[in-house]
Amino acid sequence: MTIDIHTPHEGLEDKVIQHAKKALIRLSKQYKTISRLECVMRQDQSINMADNKVCEIKLSVYGENLFTHSRTGKYETAVTEAIEHMKSQLELLASRQNDLPDKVTTTVKV
Repeated sequence: MTIDIHTPHEGLEDKVIQHAKKALIRLSKQYKTISRLECVMRQDQSINMADNKVCEIKLSVYGENLFTHSRTGKYETAVTEAIEHMKSQLELLASRQNDLPDKVTTTVKV
């Protein structure tokens, strides 16, 4: 299991990074099938100054790649929203793994 956190060089407090780290570790412990998790926090200069804090989360699980992002006025809320959305994606993926396949394939001996 690999967790990468990328942050801007300035303007981000240590408590925000610790909040993100703890939340990502909790997510990885809750879903043991995650093999790689990457969190990118950045400031988007091209939009309104009020909602320019962005948190992007990418993860790999069972060969599937999931991605989500959140854009708010604070990094902490962006991290929290992105993790909640990722949890719902992981729950959906877990429920699909228990379903039967769409098509039934058979093997015919020739």
